[in-house]
Amino acid sequence: MLKIAVAFFGIPRNSQICFPSIEQNVLAQLPAGSEVKCFYHLYKVDEVHNLRSGEKGELAADNYQPFESMSGSLTSTDGVLERWDFERVKAQGDTWADDYASLRNLIYQLNSLHTVTTLMEPFEPDFVVFVRPDNFFHSALPGYVFSHPEARRHNAYVPDWQWWGGLNDRFAVCGRDTYVAYGKRIERIFDFCQATGRKLHSERLLKYALLQAGAKVCTLPTQASRVRINGAYADESFSPKRGMGKRENRYFHFFATLRTWIDRRR
Repeated sequence: MLKIAVAFFGIPRNSQICFPSIEQNVLAQLPAGSEVKCFYHLYKVDEVHNLRSGEKGELAADNYQPFESMSGSLTSTDGVLERWDFERVKAQGDTWADDYASLRNLIYQLNSLHTVTTLMEPFEPDFVVFVRPDNFFHSALPGYVFSHPEARRHNAYVPDWQWWGGLNDRFAVCGRDTYVAYGKRIERIFDFCQATGRKLHSERLLKYALLQAGAKVCTLPTQASRVRINGAYADESFSPKRGMGKRENRYFHFFATLRTWIDRRR
């Protein structure tokens, strides 16, 4: 039987808006007859304050309700920065030039991913669907990605938009041999900085971690928007051209798209 894990991570900002779209466009798209198990690691916070996105507001407790029947953990952010040597991360440079606030939030997110990935490993899934709970999905995951699990064990499907010189890290579908590289990429931060000579950058770190693991990167046409704490939808560009970066990444995108085209016809 095909085993599929769905992994939620981060902070559920507007579950009453986002979760119905996740049920319709993610959970309902998983192949019938599969063994599906949902996992989560979420942060228990009373308020969201993000200078970069302009968010500030209280987080209602009912945002956590959709996850109560799943396997997972709800924790504070205490000790997270120390665990991943945030002082050393800061020494690599302030990527977004906002007094390390965005870097701090990235470490929290990557730690959440790492935790939920550890939780799901004993399940030994054939595929893992990684989902941020503050995403509203406008379109469905394509069903074909879950076919041929043996042939696609090295595949990693990422959104075909907003790569920002790396790979979109909003959501993904990963085969059994790539999901750990995707979910535990926080372990590769200093390898990435040393190998590339760059400051920590979320999308570029993802590309680095997947390529180091030998992943076959493919694209997803599925579109989703972040929903802010006040219920507003983030202004997203779904053009694959925006943020594609250098010629090297444009070639990479071409071959990822070609690989996807071949996959759909198998």
